[in-house]
Amino acid sequence: MFEPFTSAFEIYRQIWWIITPIFLWFAFKMVWMNYIWDKYGDEMNYILLEIKVPRLIEKSPKIMEQIFNSLWSVEGIHIDTIFDEYVKGAFPYSYSLEVVSFEGEIHFYIYASDDLRSNIEGAIYAQYPDAEIFEVEDYINRVPNRIPNKEYDLWGTEMILGKDDAYPIKTYSKMEDPITKTIIDPIGTLVENYGKLSEGEQIWMQVLVRPINDDWKEGGIKLAADLIGKKAKKKPKTIMKMLVEEFSSIASPAPSEEKKEDDVPSLMLYLSPGEREVVEAVEKNISQKGFETRIRWMYIAKSDIFFKPKGVGLAMSPFYLFSTLDLNTFKVDGRTKTSAYYVFTDSRKAYRKIRLLNKYKNRDFSEKGYVLSVEELATLYHFPSIEVKAPGVAHVEAKKVEPPPELPI
Repeated sequence: MFEPFTSAFEIYRQIWWIITPIFLWFAFKMVWMNYIWDKYGDEMNYILLEIKVPRLIEKSPKIMEQIFNSLWSVEGIHIDTIFDEYVKGAFPYSYSLEVVSFEGEIHFYIYASDDLRSNIEGAIYAQYPDAEIFEVEDYINRVPNRIPNKEYDLWGTEMILGKDDAYPIKTYSKMEDPITKTIIDPIGTLVENYGKLSEGEQIWMQVLVRPINDDWKEGGIKLAADLIGKKAKKKPKTIMKMLVEEFSSIASPAPSEEKKEDDVPSLMLYLSPGEREVVEAVEKNISQKGFETRIRWMYIAKSDIFFKPKGVGLAMSPFYLFSTLDLNTFKVDGRTKTSAYYVFTDSRKAYRKIRLLNKYKNRDFSEKGYVLSVEELATLYHFPSIEVKAPGVAHVEAKKVEPPPELPI
């Protein structure tokens, strides 16, 4: 019965001097990195910016692609050496794109380091010259840190993708009115739903994003090649790999007659129209800049009026607009949703709610996310156009102009 354990212990006793230092190194690295990340983060000054745009703007979500391309420009700019990363604790810049409804009144926010303020304002003013951007007090302080309690209750979750992130969600470019041939604003459903909240109800949604380099595209390139039966281009061999192959060939000489690799032709001509559209969508998606992303949302209400079916339905239904069977879809992350089944359900649900609320308030981006392109992000987060009639959105109410030069002083 104890023989496997005895054998394992004997093996460990023989090589403990190799395993133990490796284990201690990884443990030390984890503790040290968490310490310096917290220290570096505490030294940074974060701000919450509210963005208001004029009510009558005739701009499509494509404008937001230009904004996100500008925000992507900070990718890796402040991490130049391993000293920055492993001694100073520097981590990549990130943004939190937030849409919040307070009792039906809807606000658009961006939470980021104060270092990025000029970049954010420049990107937005370039596309929305009449917008207003101003720093506001953080709304997360409107509710206590521990919910549920006698006054409040909540339900929330994080959203994940149903497929590989190289498959795009349904974007605004695919949302066209068949009669008028105009693009249907995908933010319309969200602001309409958020505007239906009653007194004492709130919905908070945050889209955490950080720019990443183009390495994520390699998986998409391989996926597109697999879909059309084409071999993906091989990566250039490293010096170490070439040396290993050279020594291997000396030790085990290859047969004198070289075997040619089968050159599998592309199947693009034999794909159905639907399959061809999938390949084209994947290739278009990976041709753009990408952001590592995590999405979380919560429905919060006073305990006496909290009604889960209403809040969850209003918060979830906008995500279904972005789903397609052949491409990608958003779905609830079962590890984060504030539900529990079978045993100790009340205490487990309470724990999950407190955990999710704390993650939201801290804008926690410690876990790895999935990648969304600038077009996908522009579909998810942009400012309502003139077609969206939701009255609850906070807009610029008056246009600011310079005083006439002839005005007497």
